[in-house]
Amino acid sequence: MIFKRNGGNNGGQGRNRTNAGLGGGGICICESCGAAASHQRGTPCYDMKCSSCGATMSREGLSQQKIKPVVDEKACIGCQKCVFSCPYGAIEMIAGKAYIDSNKCTGCQKCVSVCPVGAIK
Repeated sequence: MIFKRNGGNNGGQGRNRTNAGLGGGGICICESCGAAASHQRGTPCYDMKCSSCGATMSREGLSQQKIKPVVDEKACIGCQKCVFSCPYGAIEMIAGKAYIDSNKCTGCQKCVSVCPVGAIK
């Protein structure tokens, strides 16, 4: 058996790669606070943590369809934890219930993780 130094029969492009990778250049963006960091070759942005807030990073320019959270008004207890956790100021209280402004919301899901009753999904 002969082992090729370049990684096998696919020209050194990694396991089952089709040469569709983005390469070493580029910027990784924090999904929560928006901080930027240089992309490091060999480390996907989603494996990096933001040095400012510790959240997951994502590759700048990639369209990532993020599902924006929705408040179940019947379940919301009005604790305001979501309001204080939102780094984009997209949540306010209206009539004692959380309201998410879809124009400001980026879909980071921080509010979902802090809601004590699971009213935000």
